[in-house]
Amino acid sequence: MAVNWADDAPDTEAVWPRLTRAEQATIEQVDADRLERERAAMAARLAAALPEPRYAVRNRFRYWEHLVRRLEQRTLGDGYLIDLYFNDLANRDSLDTILVAHPGLAAGQLGPLLAALDRRFDAATEFDGGAERRRWTSRFDSAQLSPRWLRRPRELPWEH
Repeated sequence: MAVNWADDAPDTEAVWPRLTRAEQATIEQVDADRLERERAAMAARLAAALPEPRYAVRNRFRYWEHLVRRLEQRTLGDGYLIDLYFNDLANRDSLDTILVAHPGLAAGQLGPLLAALDRRFDAATEFDGGAERRRWTSRFDSAQLSPRWLRRPRELPWEH
């Protein structure tokens, strides 16, 4: 099933055309570096066919907004497993890394967009101190995790 980003990540899609040339250039460089890393982890024939990184900056924002909207609507579904949630949280943390490394992006429209999505995430989840995460794995060091890792969906789709 293809995702319609205009419906599933409308805030991200509204912001993207308004980015400045400087922001676009920074994102293009971040994405070029990411594409190189993603291609390096693939077989040559697959790498040659990859036109853009799966985890391009825009896609990372899309994925985060998509999760937030699904949490708000309580539509994560039975196929949404705990590892997918961990992946979504790690994806979100990577946005912090990008914005810290490129303060011009944080100072533009992407910083406020991310802050708004984070507020919505907090409203659509509940604080559990990381109990749900620890129930499933010990592979994440809690001292290095963002506060989002101490939250869980209000309804646990992996419990169905």
